[in-house]
Amino acid sequence: MLAIAIAIMSAFDLYLTILYITHTGMNEMNPLARAMMEYQSPAILALWKGCTVLLSVGILLIIRKQRSAELGAWVGCLVMGWLMIHWGSFIHNSKEVDIDTLIAQSKDNPSWITMPTQAQVLEGVGTTVID
Repeated sequence: MLAIAIAIMSAFDLYLTILYITHTGMNEMNPLARAMMEYQSPAILALWKGCTVLLSVGILLIIRKQRSAELGAWVGCLVMGWLMIHWGSFIHNSKEVDIDTLIAQSKDNPSWITMPTQAQVLEGVGTTVID
């Protein structure tokens, strides 16, 4: 049950991350996640996140009879639960902030990440710029 909870919260985290980085941008403090986001591809981010969650949950399930696995699962659930609370706070606070001002102030922040939507990427296909 704990492994399922971790997977569900991770999927929700991925959904919100992609939603915010493709619409307004966000401050990503995790350097590994930020490195994956620099590829500017929601698919690469989703693949990376899916593989890390699958590996982590898989290890917990393989060693589930060990006491350390249960402890690890509880820690994972607590961390993901804290992240869900953080997302709730972020969403609540973002309603009170002027997005254009926030984006303008964040351009010089190296941890601020934005990513084009798939539709924006496809709009750029086939365009040629001649200088």
